[in-house]
Amino acid sequence: MRGTFHFHSTFSHDGRNSLAEIASTLRNRGFSFCVMTEHFEDFDRPKFERYVKEVDDLNRQGGFVLVPGVEVNLAGIDTILFPARQYDNCVRFGDDARNGGSQLFSVLAHPSKYSFDKVAAHLAQYRITGFEAWNQQADSSYIPPLELLRSLRSHQGRHQYHYFFGCDLHDVNLAVSNFLSLSDAVPVNGQSIAAELGAGRFSAVNSYTGVTFNNGVQANGLDAWLEDVFRNPFLKGRMLRCIRRPLKSLYGVLPRWARHLTNNFKNYIRNKI
Repeated sequence: MRGTFHFHSTFSHDGRNSLAEIASTLRNRGFSFCVMTEHFEDFDRPKFERYVKEVDDLNRQGGFVLVPGVEVNLAGIDTILFPARQYDNCVRFGDDARNGGSQLFSVLAHPSKYSFDKVAAHLAQYRITGFEAWNQQADSSYIPPLELLRSLRSHQGRHQYHYFFGCDLHDVNLAVSNFLSLSDAVPVNGQSIAAELGAGRFSAVNSYTGVTFNNGVQANGLDAWLEDVFRNPFLKGRMLRCIRRPLKSLYGVLPRWARHLTNNFKNYIRNKI
């Protein structure tokens, strides 16, 4: 059973598709579930309750499961919380780093965007259960964040996390290169899927390279898996990265209004290269 992780709908300020459009499109592509990760700063309590209700209404139609989640900015680093069904639980997670939001699983989002010193401090401060080891938008679809993974190799607590490959897509019409795989024996409902992901009983897969991390099976062999990744030449990924970096630098020097106007085009190009 395949599903996607890290998606934004129109409940986020930068999402382009409704929850219904995302569920329908992904179902037609052969996926069974999607973990949504809406920007928490876009919510107040009434809007959050509408979000959860819409997820539940769509799930009752059958055929596809949406798992409600949010992306919370904690001290400058984005962290994904799921299944996010109670507004107060999400608030408590940010307010009480160790004990708040105990019903939530937490995944450090696109860690390659930050220095590893900052990542390590975040992991020490918050009750983090998962790590987005490959984010296709931040890192490209053809090569994982090798510098981040080399730093991870020396992190003392690296064996305690579940490793996710995420999409970070804001437009469902873009290609999905990273997905999660669960056993077909898992009941197709939000509670069961969230429980399997939270317990680490899943595989993270990149469809273009075939790179796979089997959580649970490979958890104790993380270092050996990392060495296998480092031996992969990722020739196409390296070539596209040479194109991607100057474009990213050019986008970075644009004024804020210009970046806002070109955001959708930027995301399309980033999805391709």
